[in-house]
Amino acid sequence: MKNTILGRLILQTLLTFALCAPVAAMAQEAWEEHPADAAAQADKWGFNAGAGATLRTSEYKGIDSLGSPLPLIGYEGKWLYLRGLSGGVHVYRDRYQEINVQVSYLPQNFYASWSDNDRMKRLDDRYSSLMAGLNYTLRTQYGQASATVSTDVLGVNNGVMADVSYAYPVRFENVMITPAVGVQWTDSNYNDYYYSISSSESRASGFKEYSPESAFSPYAGLTMRMILTEDWSVIANAKALFLGNEITDSPMVERTTTYSFSAGLLYAF
Repeated sequence: MKNTILGRLILQTLLTFALCAPVAAMAQEAWEEHPADAAAQADKWGFNAGAGATLRTSEYKGIDSLGSPLPLIGYEGKWLYLRGLSGGVHVYRDRYQEINVQVSYLPQNFYASWSDNDRMKRLDDRYSSLMAGLNYTLRTQYGQASATVSTDVLGVNNGVMADVSYAYPVRFENVMITPAVGVQWTDSNYNDYYYSISSSESRASGFKEYSPESAFSPYAGLTMRMILTEDWSVIANAKALFLGNEITDSPMVERTTTYSFSAGLLYAF
């Protein structure tokens, strides 16, 4: 049931984008004419706070969809920023580029008791962590490119992640729609923690031992932000992550693609 609801929400978001295509052409002209002004304006939301919800599918066997309330807090300052699950310091920033030192909450986890699969219930839990690293963003008339490299700072997975993405913000009078594509790379330590089967787990569960290497996982997403009033706005995001072979080959995994959708209401101070 949750999977059906998620699919409908993502489809509706994508359909909204398709229906707005004719108007998007006019917004795109404005972006191309003044890319730096448009990019700078996109970041000038000040301080935002609100509430929403998130729904995502799980790649692990016996776990379908996971939903939870989602606090929404955002801040853009001269030196500091907070964007969803990430925050940091601007080391360098101008109208076209920024380099940041960033810390992000990693929501990846696995709790054996949540699975309906008897063998999965005999595996060890895997926990979330904090990742810290560097982020670089370049804004041009052709869109926005971003790259982030981070490592586990709590010693949970001892892994390294890298993410490269491209997005093209499309602006309307009161709406910004941003389609994006990218690829996520996770090293062998990261994948080993979240997807391996140790010898002791193999004996307990009956799964074959498994130790993955690094993996590339491409993704595509769509974000929409609508201004309702001077203070209130609505934000929604849909994302599909196509898991790499080293991940999907794990005996723990039964899906090659995961989907997530989140939406919320924001108040700007």
